[in-house]
Amino acid sequence: MSPTPAALSAAIAAHAAERPGRIALSHGPRRTTYGELNSAVTELASQLRALDVVEESVVVIDLPVGVDTVVAMAAVQRAKAAFTLLEPDFPDARKQLIIDDCAPAAVITANGPKRGPRPGPPLDERLARRTSRAAYVGYTSGSTGAPKGAVVEQDALDNHVRGTVEWYGLTATDTRLFFSSIAFDLALEQICTSMAAGCELVFRDEAFVYSRAEEFLRHCERLGVTVVSLPTGVCNKFGAELAASRTRLAPGLRLVMAGGEAPTQGAVAAWAGAAADGVRVVNGYGPTETAVVVCYRDLLPGDPITIGDPIDGVTFRLDPIGDTEDKSGKDATELVIQGVAVGRGYLGHAASSTAFRTIDGVWSYRTGDLATARPGGGYVLHGRLDAQVKVQGGFRVELDEVASHLRSLDDVQDAAVVPFDGAGGRLLAAFVTLTADCGARAAGASDLVRQLAATLPHFMLPSQVTVVDALPLTTRGKVDRAELRGRAEARHADAAEHLDPRDTTGLLRHAWSQVLGSPPEDDTASFFEAGGDSVRAIELISKVQHMTGVQLRAAELYRSPRFDALAGLLADRQGGIPTAHHVTGTTLVPMRTAGQERLWVFLPPLSGAVTRYAALSRLLPADDTVWAMETPAELSSQGMAALADGLARVLLDNGVERFGSICVSGFSLGGVFAYEVARRLHRDGARPVRALLIDPPDPGSHRVNPRDAFDIFVRVGWSIPAPPQEFVTEEGAFDLAAVTAAAKAAGTLAAEAGGEEIEDAWTVYESNARILEGVRLGAPEGLPVRLLQGDTGGAVDYAHRGETALAATSGLPWTPGSALGQWRDILREADVDQLPIDHFALLEPPNDAVVCDWLAARAAEEIVQ
Repeated sequence: MSPTPAALSAAIAAHAAERPGRIALSHGPRRTTYGELNSAVTELASQLRALDVVEESVVVIDLPVGVDTVVAMAAVQRAKAAFTLLEPDFPDARKQLIIDDCAPAAVITANGPKRGPRPGPPLDERLARRTSRAAYVGYTSGSTGAPKGAVVEQDALDNHVRGTVEWYGLTATDTRLFFSSIAFDLALEQICTSMAAGCELVFRDEAFVYSRAEEFLRHCERLGVTVVSLPTGVCNKFGAELAASRTRLAPGLRLVMAGGEAPTQGAVAAWAGAAADGVRVVNGYGPTETAVVVCYRDLLPGDPITIGDPIDGVTFRLDPIGDTEDKSGKDATELVIQGVAVGRGYLGHAASSTAFRTIDGVWSYRTGDLATARPGGGYVLHGRLDAQVKVQGGFRVELDEVASHLRSLDDVQDAAVVPFDGAGGRLLAAFVTLTADCGARAAGASDLVRQLAATLPHFMLPSQVTVVDALPLTTRGKVDRAELRGRAEARHADAAEHLDPRDTTGLLRHAWSQVLGSPPEDDTASFFEAGGDSVRAIELISKVQHMTGVQLRAAELYRSPRFDALAGLLADRQGGIPTAHHVTGTTLVPMRTAGQERLWVFLPPLSGAVTRYAALSRLLPADDTVWAMETPAELSSQGMAALADGLARVLLDNGVERFGSICVSGFSLGGVFAYEVARRLHRDGARPVRALLIDPPDPGSHRVNPRDAFDIFVRVGWSIPAPPQEFVTEEGAFDLAAVTAAAKAAGTLAAEAGGEEIEDAWTVYESNARILEGVRLGAPEGLPVRLLQGDTGGAVDYAHRGETALAATSGLPWTPGSALGQWRDILREADVDQLPIDHFALLEPPNDAVVCDWLAARAAEEIVQ
């Protein structure tokens, strides 16, 4: 059998011919074989040729990361063109700068390929060809205020692929995890080498939610991952957690590569011991201007952190830098890369750069990295010659580019940007002076960051922006960057020192600001809309835990990314209010203790848990006391009458009569519970009491069979993205052990939890699913009742979340409703209101505020006995 080609398109075609049924790519339930992948590549390549894409054309790929991205890359290569990958989350302005610079012949989006807006000449007419046709254009930060595009050739990329496959020992038996920004050239290291080796490349699916190393590795084990490449920041963070756990959590993992910058020695030691048989830890180095990674070195615990000798086809040289000294006091030398890996140069405005040049007859790239050679092999890096820094584990940022964008903003006179070391890694701080005539309209720090976010990617946004009267200068009249860096570090330390450890909202605001560069614009700000991503989510969770001692789960952040929702979640957890979707084992759960003028009692929905009411309890008037009740299985299994009697007795035994008024409420099935409990309290003399019911079902027609209840249990109760039928055996039994594992993977069940938690929760679901059988609602007998109807909008989507039909309205958003079924028999038309909101979105922000307004309005009505 001939060796598999290194080129992406050719490798896919070769594997398709030899083993068409082998899985090439997987993304959640989607599995793509090499045969299917090759067919898709051929079809898209044909469409590109029809758009006049030819050798040395540029094609921009702007797609969500996944299978289609690989198809597009290989199709561009099959058309002999060069691709440019855009990060989906980049601001549109940033994407447009790149498109304007590379002038593509075509752009591939989710809507398919189309002609570029202004196609430019072939790449080899813009930059001289060196050894082969162009393969891709990689973009990095530029000091002029615009990104720089480096053209890399096919021979260079193929050489990288061959060297990497050999160094890793990659084979078709490996499974690799894709884990990086698609615009970071480390993406090519993962995609191209996987396809060349014929192994399976796995993209993170919806279930791949994590915030800690333990969760991350559990997902890797679930997917069978053997090789993973991590940005160094993630590698170091997870390494610190692994060192603290002292457990071996990665049984199938054999190799971890840290790319972008140097890992810590502690991380190396921790990852090396993450599996019983040991894990190879590899340090990779390579600037964007060369083909991805140009050298590797295996790191052993205790070894100094160095980069390796160059791979075949590449050479290094060290050139003296005048009278500059490195950190050790020796004459500094700059690392220069030579050989096939070096790109042609920069496109457009940066084409005049002297970083690419011929040295001693060899095409070379001057990296700007200070380095020295080690006697035993390899090289030690000592920093940079220029104002370029690396942030977030490997992204290169030109400080002058950030400053240039700041100067372009209205009212900004001048700006300087400096790096500083904060908790968790390298951060950026910006100092700006404002124009003399800006007056009252002057933008604040938060507003400046928001303006920057419209043009710069998240990793280039400063963590601090400080408005100053003037930038400090050295005795030579230059900006005193050392002074500014000292100010940034002092401000960072001072902000953390003066935080109130009891103020969870203030702590979250500080962490948010540290991670995203500015505090939330308002309490409704969404973490991801404000610039957050999966890496920054890890940072936020880590900072919050460090400051508050409260462990947020990644699934909770993804499910409730608004600042106010996260702040409430932290306050609840710190206050002992349950926040996970499971029962506490306590029938009466105090949600908030306040005055005795009014008591709210919430009865649970199908789950039997009180989670649904945590956010709602914070929206109710601050002077009101809020309780919630769970439905213990020993009561619900005896039927509605026994359950309602038992719950009413618990309330009476806990002195419910001492409150001036009692409002009994519940959502969905909890509304039926609330009505029956309120009837008993009213009958037994607890007055005044009223029932305020939130979209309860009609007991006469509502039946939830066990299979439907299980569907809700899996998808809604535990937010598991996998189809519920995956947890049903051939015999029709429910595999609760598999649900337990999936809930842990989804981050909704604690990693240390046993199987009994899922088992107990399902017992409650199953009992409650049957509780309406044979129920006949009794008359109110003087009990004031109000019912709020939602809108199912046809088929019920149990996984529905978020805002639906209701937007901002004038006056009262609810309108008169019409009771259904048994409710029609016992209520007046005037007792029923309705909202145009899907049933399962009623208690989700921002709809919960409207429901709370309805509750408060109906609770304030005078009771006529």
